[in-house]
Amino acid sequence: MATAGACSSSESGDAAGGKVTITVTDMPPTTQEASRKEFTDRVAAFERANPDIDIKPSEAVWDPKTFTARLAGGQLETAFIVPLTEPQGLIKRGQIADITDDVKALPNADQFDRRALAPSTDADGRIYGLPTSEFALSLIYNRELFDKAGLDPDNPPKTWDEVREAAKKISEETGLPGYAHPATNNTGGWTLTAMTYTYGGRAEKEEGGKQVAAFNDAPMRDALQWLKDVRWKDNSIGTQHLRDAAEIYKSFSAGRIGMTMATPSVFDEHITKYNGDPKIFGVTALPSATRSATLLGGKMAVINPKASDAERKAAVKWIDYYYLRYKYDPKEAEARAKTKAVDGVPVGTPYVPFYQPAVDRAVQEATNKHATVPLRNFEPYLQGVQEQEFVTEPSVAAQDLYAALDSAVAAVLTRESADPQAELDKAEKKVVPALERAQR
Repeated sequence: MATAGACSSSESGDAAGGKVTITVTDMPPTTQEASRKEFTDRVAAFERANPDIDIKPSEAVWDPKTFTARLAGGQLETAFIVPLTEPQGLIKRGQIADITDDVKALPNADQFDRRALAPSTDADGRIYGLPTSEFALSLIYNRELFDKAGLDPDNPPKTWDEVREAAKKISEETGLPGYAHPATNNTGGWTLTAMTYTYGGRAEKEEGGKQVAAFNDAPMRDALQWLKDVRWKDNSIGTQHLRDAAEIYKSFSAGRIGMTMATPSVFDEHITKYNGDPKIFGVTALPSATRSATLLGGKMAVINPKASDAERKAAVKWIDYYYLRYKYDPKEAEARAKTKAVDGVPVGTPYVPFYQPAVDRAVQEATNKHATVPLRNFEPYLQGVQEQEFVTEPSVAAQDLYAALDSAVAAVLTRESADPQAELDKAEKKVVPALERAQR
């Protein structure tokens, strides 16, 4: 094994003695000594199990500004990691390899949750990537404040109307914000986009072969109107409105907020970063308005289109070994859970399953033998997420889009006179140049 920087697929190729050499990304930097050692140890174990494959790890990370030049210049790794927003564009441009047949040969390939593969699957059902990490936005809530407000913490809201009712009760009974919504550092736009999905809309849509803002469509306007009503009609969203998601999570962990949008993994920060009480943390699937949907984020592993057949097959083997095995192998899942528990890392926090229940259930049971979290508190999420539609983040200039939408969210939360559609029109004018630049 070598730990040097990346070399191109054509440079590595089929090595002497029948070996194939591939380059892979995702190796932690030297500043993360423990994580780097764990990664290189797994590379060594993989090479022992596959003596015909040599791996050259790289610290390279996804950079859309240099990707095309690196691909054209033969400097791209064999396997690399991209955000979920990227595969569809890469597929259309022929910039990643079709791995459908290689995926079919993997263990439990017929048990994949198709929602997890959707971001890297084309209209013909061909597969171009495999998930490495995925998250689905949810609603976290304070079980203790639910009790104080006379609400059932085991039966959290399933719709935004129910969230509004619960928020009002919490505010009236406790004097604390029943619901909190971020409005800065792009997190206001991020969460508004997720809400828009539950209203059956999108933040971007295709027109003339390009992605344009969908800020004039009813779903986003309705979501923003909901926020305005909770703020000004119900007065149940508190008085501090120019905060980002991290600031809200900190207040939530201090017991000062009833509900907010987050990923279930925020529980880890609740415990390790903010010293929150694990008993108060509840989480459920993102509520619906007109559709049961949520925002799906995360990363996928994809393959250099210039890779040889041998390199491509070896790369898929590595992806399966490093990123997928513990998602379908109960023994591997339990071993990782045991290690995490010993290291004080929360075990049992819910996740987006890559596989159908027939496979995932056994993995969950093996993991939960070493659970260090209150599993009962996560049941509403586990049940609700099974039937949700997963919608990825906007595929073009997402962060610019979120930044523009921050201003619309801040406006309706701080000014009673703010008109949702007028604020969205202002936001659209801000984001149009960024969308145009990204698609030249």
